[in-house]
Amino acid sequence: MKNRRQQEELIQKCLMENDKRCAIKLLLELITACAQEKDFKSAEALRDQMYEIDPMALTEIIRSAEIIEAAKSGAIDKDHRKTWSALYNNFSLEEANAFYFALKSAVYGANETVFQQGEHKRRLFLINSGRSKLIYSMNGTEVFLKLLNPGEIAGEDTIFSDTVCTTSMITLSGVELSFLDADVLERLKKEFPMLESKLLDFVSKSEKICDLLKTRQLDRRRQKRFRICGIGTAHLMNSARNPVGRPFKVEMSDVSQKGISFYVRITNKETANHLVGRTLCVRYSHPQLDSAKAINEFGTIVAVRFHPYADCSIHVQFDDSIGKTMEDLSQLSAQMQ
Repeated sequence: MKNRRQQEELIQKCLMENDKRCAIKLLLELITACAQEKDFKSAEALRDQMYEIDPMALTEIIRSAEIIEAAKSGAIDKDHRKTWSALYNNFSLEEANAFYFALKSAVYGANETVFQQGEHKRRLFLINSGRSKLIYSMNGTEVFLKLLNPGEIAGEDTIFSDTVCTTSMITLSGVELSFLDADVLERLKKEFPMLESKLLDFVSKSEKICDLLKTRQLDRRRQKRFRICGIGTAHLMNSARNPVGRPFKVEMSDVSQKGISFYVRITNKETANHLVGRTLCVRYSHPQLDSAKAINEFGTIVAVRFHPYADCSIHVQFDDSIGKTMEDLSQLSAQMQ
């Protein structure tokens, strides 16, 4: 194709000669070239110009729109599209393109805060890669709510209503994400009235923040806990459940079928808070039970609490219930009372 400036000069020449048909043909060629070069802003401006020149050139106007949308669809990152296929399958071609190009990207390192509880940040976050945790701060304690993996969302409690963040999102590894601002969604709604309801339908399939909070409260109340004493060990694990660093000794506090808590000497609150959401393996053998009934379980750190004049307590939710071991521990607890 001729250079763009030459093409535009030819279009102006056609218009001066009142040859609209020639101008429309040249515009369609220029729109196609811009779309292929992913210069969608120019392509759309030229399409508007085509409509102004001859609003009855419907065949070319429709064709230009198809060319632009097809080029946009082809420009969507394939990995992103695969990760979010369930979302994009809800949209029409035009809605999918508009949504994707309205997104912005951000990259975070490990242990960085994406949004903070109480902050006014109305954004919907789409996790493309990496792992993060969703936590809730209560009376100075961080309570683990959910692990966020690629293909999961966050911020849904603020994007559809004007409210502050009710939780915090903190990265556990390097994270790459896309986000949509609430004001951008408002603009999209004007051109695509069904887009918001389709997005809301997708979001509604995720666990609601209020339900996560209720579940965490109920879990703590429902499981009967028993005091235990002695020294155990804890070993942090990576996402593949492989050990990280060395195991460390802990002083046991109490245990239930689905969890355990222990004390450990940590003086730095920031260091302790980074533990929330991490996976670890806990080993503990009660002195009055044989080794076959020892606790050797993987779990997730769901809370870290600092106590005045005492060590920090770590609260772990097991992956699996320790039903039989729990029966023996409860019997010992009853005998001691």
